[in-house]
Amino acid sequence: IEKYSKSIVYYQKDSQAQLKRQRKKLDNMCRPGFLIIGQGKCGTSSLYHYLAKHPRVLPASEKQIHYFKYYSHLGMRWYLSHFPTTKSMLAHGGLMTGEASPGYLPYPDVVHKVKKNLPNTKILCLGRHPLDRSYSSYRYNYIHPALDQLHRGKVDGAPKGKSDEYYIEHHLYSFEDMIRAELAQLRKCLEPGGMGEVGALEDFGNESWGLPIYQRRQKAGLPPLIDLDGQCYGDFINSTVPKIQWNDLVRQKPGKFLSVRNLHLSQAMIGRSLYVYPLEWWYEMFPQDDLYFLCTEEMKDLSGEPINEVAQFLGLPSYNFSQVVQAGAYNVGGHKGYDKVTSWDEIEENEPTEAFNINFTTTSNDSDDPAKNELDNIPLSDELKTELMEFLNFHNERLFQLIGRRCEWD
Repeated sequence: IEKYSKSIVYYQKDSQAQLKRQRKKLDNMCRPGFLIIGQGKCGTSSLYHYLAKHPRVLPASEKQIHYFKYYSHLGMRWYLSHFPTTKSMLAHGGLMTGEASPGYLPYPDVVHKVKKNLPNTKILCLGRHPLDRSYSSYRYNYIHPALDQLHRGKVDGAPKGKSDEYYIEHHLYSFEDMIRAELAQLRKCLEPGGMGEVGALEDFGNESWGLPIYQRRQKAGLPPLIDLDGQCYGDFINSTVPKIQWNDLVRQKPGKFLSVRNLHLSQAMIGRSLYVYPLEWWYEMFPQDDLYFLCTEEMKDLSGEPINEVAQFLGLPSYNFSQVVQAGAYNVGGHKGYDKVTSWDEIEENEPTEAFNINFTTTSNDSDDPAKNELDNIPLSDELKTELMEFLNFHNERLFQLIGRRCEWD
């Protein structure tokens, strides 16, 4: 770390004057009181819309703005234009607004941007059972977009107009294939001295905001920070073998399709279920009292009390969210729109595997409840499932220590 001290870049001396001029430009614009930073496929749409039903919360113009990841070059005035004005907040009795952008969680540079521009904003994060989330990601980020491209005849060597079953059998990799390949890649990347650690230090250890973090952790005897998304998957290679983790897979089972849209999601089915590594950056840069981790499974409580606890953490008056939660979940199954609510009855009838994979009642303990046994039905061999769960449980413990609580993922 010491070698980076000489290369550290300090902010310009006139930064305070620049900040004062910026604030004047932002008069009458409201900053979000909360950000839901992720994780994707964990219920961020539902949590956002539940909170937006609180009578003292006014929603943004859209659920996810992703300003700090993709649009920060457009300036804070553009960003804040997505939120109610101070006049609108006063007219409607609003106390708070916010947004939910799952793309914020994985990236250390995003943490810095948020801290710099929204230092007092509350940070909310959702985490779902990692195996459950990984399988959901496989379907949502690989199977669904791949089938769409195959049906439209956009994949070389694949006939157009076949059934889903045909394409899945002949042109797509199984969940087992994808998990085995990624797991091998992550084991190498996350080992002590692996690229997850080394690459993160090289990229952020010489930043004015990064160096103090590394020095503090080193002094406290804490493990090095890891940039999992940025370091563990490498660059795009080609359309046949898009990422290095799939090199052996393509060689062993050629002729199948991998180059779906949003490769950064399909490559990280396991990686984005290891919540602790991106969260450690957020816990380093924000006070612990400004961060709240909600286990997705807690949203099964139809009393709405877990959502009320989130609201009270935000400083909002207590509110009965029972009717809000009982109305259903948002953006479940295939992408139906972030503001599309689906009733629990419809979910249970048509998509029993997508609504957080849990039983949305408060009294049923029937052992034959299909949702209760959903994890057992995920298509992995017993050998790989055991190996994967051992891997996940190790990283879950690091998460629970960080957030100071446990999720029921046993």
